[in-house]
Amino acid sequence: MKNLLFFLATFCLAANMVSCNGQMKSDDTKQIDLESVYKQNIKDSILATGWYYIMDSNNGFERQLDKTDEIYFIDPKPILVKAYFDKIEISEVKPQGQYEGYLGLSIRINKKYSNIWAEATEKSIGKRLGLIIDNKLVNAPLVNAKIEEGMSSLNRGIYDKGELESFKKQLE
Repeated sequence: MKNLLFFLATFCLAANMVSCNGQMKSDDTKQIDLESVYKQNIKDSILATGWYYIMDSNNGFERQLDKTDEIYFIDPKPILVKAYFDKIEISEVKPQGQYEGYLGLSIRINKKYSNIWAEATEKSIGKRLGLIIDNKLVNAPLVNAKIEEGMSSLNRGIYDKGELESFKKQLE
């Protein structure tokens, strides 16, 4: 009887830790180890999807900004990875004073990690940050202010709806 109770208790614990698709459930208080992501980036020379600092010197990973001739050097240590994102939406962006807009992608960062984004944007005022999706630099906006509410976006106006939907799937 003791063995049966031990087996049932162990089974229940294991069932609670594993979701229906067989993957471990994530602990809401545990964040992705960015140091491990950094080491994997260095090892593979591939940048995981997320936000990165763009370096002033050519010591980082060289990437061409998608659909431009601009070259940037990316710090391989990520600021945020896609697991930190909460909600991804395709929306219309209408620049101030213009009648017509274009489609963009808004990325809401999980509240638990918005402080990381706020610190990164404050540190980067007057500099660029890079959004990497599938090892490709798709956005390199110039930071004008600290962003405390945990929002970021891809709204360069050069991607069509199909491309944005593909990015959205890769970020979810």
